Amino acid sequence: MAKRSFPQSSSLIEAFYYAADTFPNKPYLQYKEKDILINRTYPEIRSLVQYLSTSLYQLGVRNGDKVAIISDNMWKWIVTDLAILSLGAADVPRGSDSTTSEVAYIIKHSDAKVCFAENPTQASRIISNLESDSKLESVILLTGLPEDVTSAIPQNLALYTFDQLIDDGREKYDSLKDKLESIRKNLNEDTLATIIYTSGTTGVPKGVMLSHGNILTDIYSMLKVLFPTEKDRWVSVLPVWHVYERTIEYAVIVTCGSMAYSKPISKHLLPMLTEIQPTYMVSVPRIWESLYTGVVTKMKAKPALYKMFCFFQKIGIIYYNSKKHLSNEIAYFEKQPFGRMLKVKIASFFKMILLFIPDVIGDLLIFSKIRKILGGKLHVPISGGGKLPDYMDDFFNAAHINVLEGYGMTETSPVICVRTPGYLVPRTVGRPIPGVELMIGNDNFEPLENQHEKGHIYVRSKIVMQGYYKMPEVTAKIIKDGWLDTGDLGRLALNGNLQIVGRAKETIVLTGGENIEPAPIEEKILECDLIQSVMLVGQDKKYLAALVIPHAENLKEWAKNVGLQTDDYEALCASEEVNNELVSEIRSKVNMKNGFKACEAIKYVAVVSKPFEVGDELTNSLKMKRNYIADKYADIINETFMKG
Repeated sequence: MAKRSFPQSSSLIEAFYYAADTFPNKPYLQYKEKDILINRTYPEIRSLVQYLSTSLYQLGVRNGDKVAIISDNMWKWIVTDLAILSLGAADVPRGSDSTTSEVAYIIKHSDAKVCFAENPTQASRIISNLESDSKLESVILLTGLPEDVTSAIPQNLALYTFDQLIDDGREKYDSLKDKLESIRKNLNEDTLATIIYTSGTTGVPKGVMLSHGNILTDIYSMLKVLFPTEKDRWVSVLPVWHVYERTIEYAVIVTCGSMAYSKPISKHLLPMLTEIQPTYMVSVPRIWESLYTGVVTKMKAKPALYKMFCFFQKIGIIYYNSKKHLSNEIAYFEKQPFGRMLKVKIASFFKMILLFIPDVIGDLLIFSKIRKILGGKLHVPISGGGKLPDYMDDFFNAAHINVLEGYGMTETSPVICVRTPGYLVPRTVGRPIPGVELMIGNDNFEPLENQHEKGHIYVRSKIVMQGYYKMPEVTAKIIKDGWLDTGDLGRLALNGNLQIVGRAKETIVLTGGENIEPAPIEEKILECDLIQSVMLVGQDKKYLAALVIPHAENLKEWAKNVGLQTDDYEALCASEEVNNELVSEIRSKVNMKNGFKACEAIKYVAVVSKPFEVGDELTNSLKMKRNYIADKYADIINETFMKG
């Protein structure tokens, strides 16, 4: 793989200016407008950044100020972001699907001075929920017109459009050029770049403060194990405000690459992949599953082809796993007997000999066509934001598309570990990237004697956040002596690869990368008369489900009223009628009308007749032992997810 050395910048905006100076004619952003592919070069985007930063400076944005961006993916987002950064200000991003209360809280808590809104609808929602002590002075529409904003505009709040500020900045840039250049050149690694809010254990969002140095350190560390160049083409499908996608956006800039925006749905993404032919694609498990589903759907349209696909997939999986055993790319957590390892290697060797020709045939007939569907040039696919399901990992490996699964969190800018093309160990998230110390410890920030046992995952590095905004006490609980408690449980394989085995904290991460805080949802569900206890489940799944303990007396009363037998309580709990009623009750409480996001909806329930007990499922303080409960009821939980 080709390698290129890129100069290390002291700020993200310096890296952007280097790319624009070094490759003046290179396409940087690609996106579609009315099915027409638009290309914009680095210098074109730089000019827009300069004009917008001029207008923001005129509006009073200064070093250290906070500027909110409430919007989904669009090319104007990165222009806005870079303009904010060039002034030494910090952006405070959030997606348009955030609840009204979340957006109101974030704007107030962050002390945002200016807010960019995706459209008039979003602006109306922001303005109508501003609190009296908000510091917000201006709202800027990325798209749409001011007259379409339906909320009454307070006298102390100004409303502008993105295009208007670009035009104004174009006229005034020359008069402020020297001043803006001086501000830009005085930025350094310690300058705050962004505050990204994540949900806390109480449901109150926490503002993760990341500096230019935090993010750049993470990028430069990744460049020591992944080797993109200015010739690489990247495709963006994740929410641009999320730290995972943000860091990739900056990595493209640092390596002077090209970025194309696409919708994540397979019917939009597959044609875009064919047209763009990306070499790098970073996504979450749900998107990879969407691609898998799109491919399988195409195969099923031709039954004979689908049978061949299934046959050669099985061969490909066996061949790939045998190859991994021979190259010692397997995760072991204790030393294996020499005799056993010798037998495994001999068996793997003969399997590879027997399956080599069938694997080549399968690649020619089936998998080469699948790679062509994905653009034909994709050599570094990366997955993060949740565990890649094993069956998906097996499929892509069989198709000779080796997905590099990674691991990280917002508080670490975000990448901690990643598989690498030259050393890809299945069922792990790879080794820590250079410059990252990783420790498996107990719940007191102390290392376990055996790092190959399950324990808390701690990280120490320059990628660790500056802290939570205005929350020094919470910051002190998660960072001690430079070690960050990730809240995850894991163990190190003998070859240094990390395997994630659970979560010490309660946050649930879906395969789409959504972080779900269960406590507020569970509290709402407990308003249902028929439910005594509930625990949300869905880690590394597409959707949420609920493990429910019914309120016995209320359930029997309801059953009697609808004509169901109540003599056998366990049978009653297992009945389809009860299951349907519980789902209906939960959905009446947890929905968008009540302030919940679409991803927080409960799709199915698993009913357990026996109440949770202290000393078993509950602690002495009546808190649920989530990991223990998940293990104890694993069968019924897995059966529930098989419904979808």
